[in-house]
Amino acid sequence: MRFAQKLICLLLLVLSASFGVGGCYLLYSDFAAQRQRVDHANAAAHAQACTLLQTEILDLQRRGDDTGDAALAALVRAHGRMAAVWRGQDLVYSALPLAWDAPLPNATARTVRDGGAVYALYGSDLQGGVHLVSAFDLTGLYRERDASLRRFLGLEAVVLAGGAAVLALLARQVTRPLRVLTAASARIAGGDYAHRTALHTGDEIEQVSRSFDQMADAVQEKIAALEHSVQQREDFMGAFTHELKTPMTSIIGYADMLRAAQGDPDEQREAAGAIYHEGRRLEDLSQKLLALLALGGEDLQLHPLDLAALWPRLRAACPGANLQTPPGRCTVQGDADLLLDLFYNLVQNAVKASAPGAPIAIACTQQGGSVTVSVTDCGCGIPPQEIPRVTEPFYMVDKSRARKQGGSGLGLALCQRIAAAHGGTLEIESRQGQGTTVRVTLPKGGGEA
Repeated sequence: MRFAQKLICLLLLVLSASFGVGGCYLLYSDFAAQRQRVDHANAAAHAQACTLLQTEILDLQRRGDDTGDAALAALVRAHGRMAAVWRGQDLVYSALPLAWDAPLPNATARTVRDGGAVYALYGSDLQGGVHLVSAFDLTGLYRERDASLRRFLGLEAVVLAGGAAVLALLARQVTRPLRVLTAASARIAGGDYAHRTALHTGDEIEQVSRSFDQMADAVQEKIAALEHSVQQREDFMGAFTHELKTPMTSIIGYADMLRAAQGDPDEQREAAGAIYHEGRRLEDLSQKLLALLALGGEDLQLHPLDLAALWPRLRAACPGANLQTPPGRCTVQGDADLLLDLFYNLVQNAVKASAPGAPIAIACTQQGGSVTVSVTDCGCGIPPQEIPRVTEPFYMVDKSRARKQGGSGLGLALCQRIAAAHGGTLEIESRQGQGTTVRVTLPKGGGEA
């Protein structure tokens, strides 16, 4: 059973119970009031009949007339009432509309049903052992009550039928947001992750709708992240296979050339140099892959580190670079070896993108609880549409130039991982033909003077 049907049935049950209980109470109260008025009138009429009969019996006794059963019956008959009279336990006369053969206790009343008729009987003891029972017909009163009850039930049926129609319309309107939520969940389950409910009802359903849409946003983000992760994994595997295949093909080709070169020193030297170059590429590739894997699986122990101590090591690692390092102290929370690797990769990229001997400037600024280190070159720059992808593993803007220079496409990916492992960020700003600036933001170290 649907929720709207349950709601209609529940409301109809409440309406029926309320209407029925209220109507029955009103009918009962009205009938009880009428019965009380009729009982008072009947009791008064019975008392009057008793007084009249007692007076007539006393008159007969004063005159010395016969007061036997025949005279007593004549007196009751003359009143023309539905009544019966007993002398002791012997029935003298009865004009009752029903069979009744015993006197009632003194000053009592009783309601008696006889077929479809209803009577009220009143009994009283008179002097001389005489007992009078009067009967009053209540059939009309009870029939009117039954007719009122039937009219009420008919009216209740009409009201409930109309109420059911109105409730069906209201329930459909009230449950419309639920149908919207149901349809939305079905569409999202079917893969339409961008669908939203956007209900504005001003009540709890709107809160549910808002929570549902927030959940859908989270699901969409998770799905997008999973799809992106799968795509990155596929791209990674494809790029890795390609990057591995290229040097291996070169190594095999030049090795074959070595075998074929019969005593030609130049050819042997050229083949050996190519094999050495491609071998170094494979070594660099494997080292950076291992570094990427290591960064994803361990927690770093960070310590206060003065970056000024790194610049001499960086100059030694990049002997051909025209480095311009900042003066003064600049302390961060970090790992010296990893940060040296980060700046080494950034400087190497800058050297490869710049003309020989072009300056590469390193600047350090502090703001609040962070330190930003920027590496700026005046090289060829990066096309704007390529900037979001240059930190992807194996992605290279100019693959042929990068391979000639020994690049693997893992440098910036490794730099981004190192920055993230330090709780920092890596941002790239570049203009094609004018140069590139890479900014690394790191947490500020303690003990800064």
